Amino acid sequence: MDQKSLKKLEYDKIIAKVAGYCRFAVSREQAQALQPTGDAAYAAGLLAETEEARQILRLHPTFSLGGLWDIRPSLRHLEIGGVLEPEALVNLAAICRSARLAKAFFSELKGGHPTMQGLGKSLTIIKTIESAVEKAIGADLGINDGASERLAGIRRKNRDKSERIKERLDSLIKNPNTAKYLQDPIVTIRDNRYVVPVRQEYRGQIAGVAHDISSSGATLFIEPLAVLELNNELSVLRREEEEEIAAILRALSLVAAGFLAELQANLEILARLDFIFAKGSYSYELDGIAPRIDANGNFRLLAARHPLIPAHQVVPIEVRLERNTSAMVITGPNTGGKTVTLKTIGLLTCMALSGLHIPAEGGSEIGCYNAVWADIGDEQSIEQSLSTFSSHMSNIVIILGQAGPRSLVLLDELGAGTDPTEGAALAMAILEYLKNAGARVVATTHYSELKAFAYNNPGFINASMEFDLATLSPTYRLIMGAPGKSNAFEISRRLGLPEPVIKAAEAGLSSEDAAVAAMLANLEDARRDLTAQREKVEKAAIFAQSKEQYLRRETQKLEAEKSEIIRGANLEAQKIVEQVRAECKALLAEQQKAAEEKKLNHKAWQEAQKKLKSWQQQLAEEIPEPVFAGQAPDSLQSGDYVHLPRLNQYGYVVSTPDADGDVFVQVGVIKLKAKLAELRLAAEEKPKKSGRNKSSGAGGIAMRKASSIMPYLDLHGLDTMEALPVLDKYIDDAFIAGLKTVEINHGRGTGALRSFVQNYLRGHRLVKSFHNAASNEGGLGVTVVDLDL
Repeated sequence: MDQKSLKKLEYDKIIAKVAGYCRFAVSREQAQALQPTGDAAYAAGLLAETEEARQILRLHPTFSLGGLWDIRPSLRHLEIGGVLEPEALVNLAAICRSARLAKAFFSELKGGHPTMQGLGKSLTIIKTIESAVEKAIGADLGINDGASERLAGIRRKNRDKSERIKERLDSLIKNPNTAKYLQDPIVTIRDNRYVVPVRQEYRGQIAGVAHDISSSGATLFIEPLAVLELNNELSVLRREEEEEIAAILRALSLVAAGFLAELQANLEILARLDFIFAKGSYSYELDGIAPRIDANGNFRLLAARHPLIPAHQVVPIEVRLERNTSAMVITGPNTGGKTVTLKTIGLLTCMALSGLHIPAEGGSEIGCYNAVWADIGDEQSIEQSLSTFSSHMSNIVIILGQAGPRSLVLLDELGAGTDPTEGAALAMAILEYLKNAGARVVATTHYSELKAFAYNNPGFINASMEFDLATLSPTYRLIMGAPGKSNAFEISRRLGLPEPVIKAAEAGLSSEDAAVAAMLANLEDARRDLTAQREKVEKAAIFAQSKEQYLRRETQKLEAEKSEIIRGANLEAQKIVEQVRAECKALLAEQQKAAEEKKLNHKAWQEAQKKLKSWQQQLAEEIPEPVFAGQAPDSLQSGDYVHLPRLNQYGYVVSTPDADGDVFVQVGVIKLKAKLAELRLAAEEKPKKSGRNKSSGAGGIAMRKASSIMPYLDLHGLDTMEALPVLDKYIDDAFIAGLKTVEINHGRGTGALRSFVQNYLRGHRLVKSFHNAASNEGGLGVTVVDLDL
């Protein structure tokens, strides 16, 4: 593209706006290098990616690519084996983090965003650099103690040494014998060594090394001999710290150097993403659209606005240059908007061919060109006609030498600045030459001859900037197909010029001028008639369309009601069928589950009983009968006070021995069955005045059990065999402890353990009842047991 023409169209200002949305130097450079392309498919692809970015920003307005830094100098430094400073390493880690987060965002992004998602997928996650830098370098860019064990140890010694020095100097400051020689009772640092400020006149009173003197000369900063060796040791530690920090930075740089290719690729992808988002953001600013790109050079702009003029100050234009039309001649009054229209056409074309959205309505098209040429001058800056003509003609000579079939040529005030007759003749010849060269041309002019030329020659079309005779001011609207009128006579008449003068001027027109004026008048009348007819036809079409739409809506409404009735009936029938099917399925599943559980529980119970019996036999064989001190009684009577050595409890006999030698003994609130051989007669204790001893007898065992037995049992992770002895012992212990209600936590799982537990509880002599816990307290995973106390 011709850079001089782009400058005249103010394309550079558009690029500056896009670059302003870029978040770091690499993407800004991409924006600043943006140029229009002559490849229609490529331009369409660029517009599509801009649309993707705009849609993502609309759906995710808070999305950000995170920390973006120009790490190219750091990568070049790593390539030659250099060591990076902490800030450069932190910037590398920031790029790694941005790449990781962007990759995650685009992988989860829904909808059709192929370009952006493809770029996101291409990013590489480099967690190694990110983690290593975050561990080693703090937010203040200092090296953390945890960067290495050696650094942590050195700094620990450093702090200890500094504290010892300060303690010695503090004692010197507080000592009355030495404090009187000090300028101030403080400890300060000179040359990285701890010193005290000594008055000049007492310099010999404190032995040490002078490191500095105040600007007034009244104070010497002396390092006392008492801390000289400690300061030396501290200096050594500081050097070791610097060496360790350098080693850490070298190690981190080596880690980063191992990912040079990945870092370079991530940087380029992030810059590309940022640049595309900048294009999307600028599209939002413009309220822009993606026009269709026409490879044949046709263009159609609907409600197009100049992007550099505030929206409330610009009048949208509608302009077409379509098939069989090569050139457009725009006429109209000065300051009527001709130049702005010309710039709008050229600038929007360059924007679209650069992949930027344009401020226009949907349905707009932009022609694809290899070159856009513009000869546009600022009339307000022109001093001499000769210089104006020479300047324009120099540009036109270059354009005629290079413009071809895929060129768009924009000529402002063609032929101006010289004799009108010669200028008009040159303008017509230039337009004819460009048309024959295959270029598309838009030209503005004041010459009436060019209006007639465009009217009489195929491939040309007239257009004009509208002028309001009622207000004597331009409306800035572009009228396609109609040449502009100067309206000099009518304006003069309205401003009060005498009628005889106007008549004389009209009579002075040449026959050609009169013919052109008549042609323009006829065209204007024809345009008004056509406009009126078009409005009439449009009104009729709108009425017919509205009636058609009404009938269509009514028909659709009836069809919808019919469909809704049928659909409702079908849904109701389907609902009934589904309900019956679901009930049958649930019933069948319940029956199958019950059968499986019954089978499983029965089998588990049998295995448990078999295992329990085996354990009992083993215990009977392996564990000897306990031997208790004392002599067992030959017989007992009800009311005898006895000792149960097995339980270490005392109680009263409530029944005489039966045929098997079994006796029932009341131990507190519990009635126990025991063998006569397991009992010993005991002397009954007399009640103490202070009340019964709470730690003795049945009450004692109950209280001790109560303090050690929790009101719940957790059987998670146990099978039925393992759970049986645990559950059996727990129920006995809970009963002895006097717990009325306990919870058995068996979990949900397959339900086998729950069924086993509840089958066990169902026939237990100490269990009054049981039930599943409430849903908020465990539900089917917990069984609540009420003991029969």
